[in-house]
Amino acid sequence: MVEEVRRRLIERHCAAAIRALSANPEVQYKRQTLFLKGGACPFHAPHLLADALKDSFSRNRGVADCIALRLIHSDLSLHRSLSPPEPVARLAFDILEQLRCETRLQKNLVGVQRNVDEAFHQWCRQSRGNGLVENELGLLIYSLAWIVRCRLTNRIQDEEVEGLIESVRFRLAPVIGDDLVMLRKCIDDQPKYARHALSIAQAVHEIALSVGGDLIGRHLAALRDRTLLPPVDEADDRYVESEIGASDRMEEGAGQENQYHVFCTDFDRLVAAKGLYRLEQRRKLRAELDRMIKAQTVNISRLALRLQNLFAIPCRSGWQDGEEEGYLDGRRLSQLVSRTGYYRVFKQEKQMPHCDTVVSFLIDNSGSMKRQRFQAVAILVDIYCRALELAGVSVEILGFTTAGWAGGESIKVWRKSGAPEYPGRLNDRLHIVYKDAETSWRRSRYSISSLMNPIHFKEGLDGEALQWAEHRLLNRVEGRKCLVMISDGAPMESATSNYNDPFYLERHLKQVASRIERAGQIELKAISAALGLDEFFSESISLDLAGTLDHRVFNSLELLFGARHAPYQS
Repeated sequence: MVEEVRRRLIERHCAAAIRALSANPEVQYKRQTLFLKGGACPFHAPHLLADALKDSFSRNRGVADCIALRLIHSDLSLHRSLSPPEPVARLAFDILEQLRCETRLQKNLVGVQRNVDEAFHQWCRQSRGNGLVENELGLLIYSLAWIVRCRLTNRIQDEEVEGLIESVRFRLAPVIGDDLVMLRKCIDDQPKYARHALSIAQAVHEIALSVGGDLIGRHLAALRDRTLLPPVDEADDRYVESEIGASDRMEEGAGQENQYHVFCTDFDRLVAAKGLYRLEQRRKLRAELDRMIKAQTVNISRLALRLQNLFAIPCRSGWQDGEEEGYLDGRRLSQLVSRTGYYRVFKQEKQMPHCDTVVSFLIDNSGSMKRQRFQAVAILVDIYCRALELAGVSVEILGFTTAGWAGGESIKVWRKSGAPEYPGRLNDRLHIVYKDAETSWRRSRYSISSLMNPIHFKEGLDGEALQWAEHRLLNRVEGRKCLVMISDGAPMESATSNYNDPFYLERHLKQVASRIERAGQIELKAISAALGLDEFFSESISLDLAGTLDHRVFNSLELLFGARHAPYQS
């Protein structure tokens, strides 16, 4: 799970780089695929195939810049309409268009040029080391990319590579020479460039047929299986780019595949935390949690006063008599006459702080939280619970995860049903109540300590959990309702993500969060333990939960809910 968090972090960085360079705010990037308006844009150039974990960060960043240049300089619809039907020809045509876009990079963007060069040359070195050039078809594709790039950039050629591709160059030169010369002249005109690129792509296809014959499809499949080439088939129909964005289609109620739904609810569970572990286990966990809290040296009483200032509102609780200013007190007028110089004949309203507030902590119990300081989250929530209770604020602590890995029992039902398309959520939901708002911290302390045992942490269905917490809060009588989600990043449930589109869970979380924020009945905030949550919530902060928790951690509610005080000191 920690690898998945790192992958998501790199993909977010790459997506941000693409959005910044291309000035396109709708871009999303995930699983080596670019998504625009909810649909996939399949780019087939092999040097854009970078694994977020296996390849260096410099190559991933270079790939992001290459993709951004493609968005800037290429008409994607025109390119798709002109692409030839043959797999090898389509692959070659895409390589040529990608190289055209990279060559049109402005000269002043030196850093971007360095990134683009690094992405291409790392692919070249990887191709020589992983066996791509040992395959005749692979060598043909490698040689085409190298020859065309050298021609378009007019760069000094590498002698080692020149020797490697000499035989292919000898075979290609007579059939693509004239078109290769014209590519450079038409580099700023995509339609004219495409005519020559199509001619080259067709020539490459014919040479590939002479190399592989009727087995050309098998050769391509073998190279793809070894992750040496990207897939050259069209995008899955579920992800095809369309005129309307995915979120827009969902709001219009179109298409089963776009609406969030649940395939099977028979195995969903709602449990009290005391049912997760035996009392003896929870007592041991409580002792460990108390020991860790003691090490933080937090002044809970002082924190409670700060939280009272944050959530309490002044409430009239009678009158203060004998004041020198305020409202005139008729009962004391006689003293004004009988006692010279006596002016304490006024009264003032007494104001007492009153908390008509409930705060709900919704905690991500996914497996990635095991590595993202789940113990620190337990410490933070337990201390806040005690301090808020002293301040007169009602508190509930909720957790969410799944009952199984990779689909649990629900996916078995789906397979027995014939594995229909667009199944929606495919795992068994598990919601946990560590503390409800009616129960005191003292009576709930052993249940809260279940947060210290991550055995039940599996995967996350964040959007549904947010809906669940919202419904619980809306049933409360308090006037002010606050919901704080604590998570390490985007939702992740493998079965649902594999059999729906890759952004299915993330899009649902965004929609639920946006709806709650627009409704205004609940103040929704978020605390991130790893990846930032800005793309899902309007107001969120990221906390460093490593080691001893500092004052900013215990000032997080004040930062989120708008207090204007100096940072809390323990």
